[in-house]
Amino acid sequence: MTLDICVMTHAKDPDRPRQAVDGLYLCHGHREQLRRLVAEMPARADDLDRAAGVGGGRGDGTHGGIAIDDAAATHRQHMAGVLASWCRLVAEDRGITPPTGPELSRTAPWLLTHVDWCAAHRWVDEMLTELRQVTGQAMGIADIPARRVPLGEQCLTHTGGERCEGEVTIVVRGDDWTAVCTVCDEKQEATPYLRAVQAGRWINTEGVITLARMVGIAASNDVVRQWHHRRRIKGRDDGRQKLYELGSVQAYLALRQAERERMSA
Repeated sequence: MTLDICVMTHAKDPDRPRQAVDGLYLCHGHREQLRRLVAEMPARADDLDRAAGVGGGRGDGTHGGIAIDDAAATHRQHMAGVLASWCRLVAEDRGITPPTGPELSRTAPWLLTHVDWCAAHRWVDEMLTELRQVTGQAMGIADIPARRVPLGEQCLTHTGGERCEGEVTIVVRGDDWTAVCTVCDEKQEATPYLRAVQAGRWINTEGVITLARMVGIAASNDVVRQWHHRRRIKGRDDGRQKLYELGSVQAYLALRQAERERMSA
């Protein structure tokens, strides 16, 4: 069975219909976008917590404090309500037990297992649009500066059996690393484009140095060893070389960026 055409609007050639995944109302790109938005909702809420906790001046010349705290807390609650409402809809329609609580740490993993079921319903366009909106608002409130790093790598997205001809830029926003194509405008997981990344999301010393330079932080073999020795990043030895967990490296580099920005504000 096929529902033929994706119901969402596309940034590139919006008048050209896109083939939907068999049995769904979304194409591959929008299906993955829905999955990513749900999966990353707790992280977006954490960004709001960090924004609310920042005191003193901000980069735009205004000040943190009550206004930011209120906006962040209000929107965090809104995000939790939105995801909880979609969980209730799924649970009621499927006749199954909903998450045990409204916290994003409970609702996001639960809803993630039902993404394809949601995508098989015509109302999925409303769901995806709403999740886009709350995510965009969260990023706006958190106001985490984005650093764009052109890689010159060809996009890995395939449409109609043909590989996209666009080149990818890595967008670094805090500890969130996303690949964005200049042609198809699809947001993708950054990992496949980082050549130094090993299987299992572990990177070698050269990979750590490369990522550090991408965000403007000087690093060397000795510096990376010091980061690990001081437990700033997680590492292991596979018998041939030292490997470092990508997530811990991204988180530490994001922290270093934030510290540098506060000092220059």
